[in-house]
Amino acid sequence: MLERIAERNNQFRANQSTTFNSGKGPGAPKRADDVVIIGMARTAMTRAKKGAQANTGIEAMLKPVLEAVADQAKIDKAMVEEICIGNVLTNGAASTLSRMAGFLAGYPDTTYVHGINRLCSSGLQAVATVANAISSGEIGMGIGGGAESMSTGSMMGAVDPELLSEMVYDHPVANNCLMPMGITSENVAEKYGIDRATQDQMAVDSHKKADNAQKQGWSATEITVYETTIKDKNGDLKKVKVDRDCGVRPQTTFEGL
Repeated sequence: MLERIAERNNQFRANQSTTFNSGKGPGAPKRADDVVIIGMARTAMTRAKKGAQANTGIEAMLKPVLEAVADQAKIDKAMVEEICIGNVLTNGAASTLSRMAGFLAGYPDTTYVHGINRLCSSGLQAVATVANAISSGEIGMGIGGGAESMSTGSMMGAVDPELLSEMVYDHPVANNCLMPMGITSENVAEKYGIDRATQDQMAVDSHKKADNAQKQGWSATEITVYETTIKDKNGDLKKVKVDRDCGVRPQTTFEGL
């Protein structure tokens, strides 16, 4: 495979009248057709089922960040030709909800909005899809991102085992698609020799870094603050401000894990 890639790359280089720009590294030459990022926005990450966004739909989470990224880049929203949003848990990769969010955020109907599902790489794939569209000349400007809700989505709803053919159960690799993520993570840890102590230490270090980032105000600079509505244990609705990442546990210790 590597030999084939090298061969194709050499062919590409031979057909170029200008220096090939891989886009990698600070020393890569700049070109007029380079794809650049001119804005970034995200909501805070909150607890599933219990956090500030537990009762907030995908479209309501996307609206403020789609507004913020356009304001940050200081662009006319009509200039955005495509919005691609990665999503796993919602039917149809949340394409309809993303389309709604585009309208709610003030983008015109001339901005094409679609969803993409590549499982755990959906948001990154959305960004790559838009970047590739710009690079190929298909569009001039677009937005790529991801949106997920563990509160409103279902990890168990992607496949109905009752509707699967017997071929799936008879095929060892196809059958593995039904394997729970907990087991796959154990398999990956065993394959690459990542022991429990290493994982626990990384968890402790990660919480410390996240805690420090919050105390220094670093994470706050990238969060788009907005208000939403949450239902309390009595069923009453109240407004809450979504302005801080949840889940950071600075008290975590290696011994405790």
